[in-house]
Amino acid sequence: MMIKPKILLITAFLLISAINYSNAQMIKAVVAVTGSIRDELNKEPLTVSIEVFDNTGKKVNSTKSISYDEGYYFVTGLKPGNVYTFDLQSENHFSESLTISVPNSDKYLEISRDFNLKPLTKNAKIPLAVSPFEYNKSKLRFGSAVALERLASTLKNNPNVKFTILSYPDNDKDANENKELTRKRADALQDYFVIQGVEESRIQIRESAATDPDLPPPTEKRAKGKKYIGTTYIVINDF
Repeated sequence: MMIKPKILLITAFLLISAINYSNAQMIKAVVAVTGSIRDELNKEPLTVSIEVFDNTGKKVNSTKSISYDEGYYFVTGLKPGNVYTFDLQSENHFSESLTISVPNSDKYLEISRDFNLKPLTKNAKIPLAVSPFEYNKSKLRFGSAVALERLASTLKNNPNVKFTILSYPDNDKDANENKELTRKRADALQDYFVIQGVEESRIQIRESAATDPDLPPPTEKRAKGKKYIGTTYIVINDF
């Protein structure tokens, strides 16, 4: 049975109308992003200036988190399906630039995002939360770039910061071997940061003959296959 042209036209019109209505609803929908901002090390809430830019670089919002209100912030007026950059500035902390992708929605949507800022004070020691090394190895382990990319971006976006890569060994068996291992580990991280765009002149390295006095090897027996790996720090020299 042939479908009459008039019916086809009506059907196409209804489909186009439905699509246009759906798109119009998404354009009208408003998205908000909310959460808290804290110091990465001591977890204290922070007062942070926040500027929000769309994917064309246009500033679309600005606000502040409030330290006495658990670091709470609230950004609204964002559009579904868009990508936004949040620039975060706080006294005595690294500046951060973070990207948030807003999902499509035809209704009001509230997204929760918590942020942590690294402290920026002289001699501050910022530990790498996940070791980029395997036990007794100096080569960056497979998959470590996932954890290092954010740190490299932070260092690159704060070009006045000079720092030391401080590496600790996995045991206290041999001081000379430990110094060689930790020097190679610091060298490997320096090479990675330089490749990512951090100027080599900003970086110093420091090896260690003994394990970390602040985070020493555990005295209790560990789970099978679970080995202690020495801490690596970024130590702030100047900014």
